[in-house]
Amino acid sequence: MAFFNLIQTPDTLKKKAKQDFDKVVSLKGEGRTERSLRVRMSMLTRAHLDKTFIDGAQKTADHQDLLMVALAAGKSVPEEPRHTVYQQIGTSNGKAVWAYLPDEYAELIFQLGRRYQRMEITAEQSIETAQQLLDQIVRYEFKIEEQLTALQFLSDEIAHNVTTDSDEAIQPDDNTTNKTDPDIG
Repeated sequence: MAFFNLIQTPDTLKKKAKQDFDKVVSLKGEGRTERSLRVRMSMLTRAHLDKTFIDGAQKTADHQDLLMVALAAGKSVPEEPRHTVYQQIGTSNGKAVWAYLPDEYAELIFQLGRRYQRMEITAEQSIETAQQLLDQIVRYEFKIEEQLTALQFLSDEIAHNVTTDSDEAIQPDDNTTNKTDPDIG
């Protein structure tokens, strides 16, 4: 019978993720074990924030597509997408764990992703707001001064675009130069 107890359902794992979050928030000690738990939960929270931001952007894009089709067909408007407080996070050993983020935080980052997708805010504004939220959670919920970076993938994309744009500016394409212009020597 014990074998069957080893199989854990997603609902059981989600409940455990919430318990783990709550446990880390309520930690009182400052020892090595407590710090390790806080850092681990901070990293899971950062991953959760990133995934929820992406989820908000993706669900908004899908919703916009469905909305256009529904309006064109004269059908009813589809429901607005909603966030989730649970995300499955991949780990370095190739496994996945469930992470929990309280509703108010999950809603904020989900809406941030939606606003970014609708081009109401820039990538830089998204990164800044997400960073402030992550800092708040890490400092005030987990009580550590760990510096983690929110939405690193978006920062990397911006840096790549800036580098690509700079390279093109330095080396113009020969097809863009007017060789018949008498002012060009």
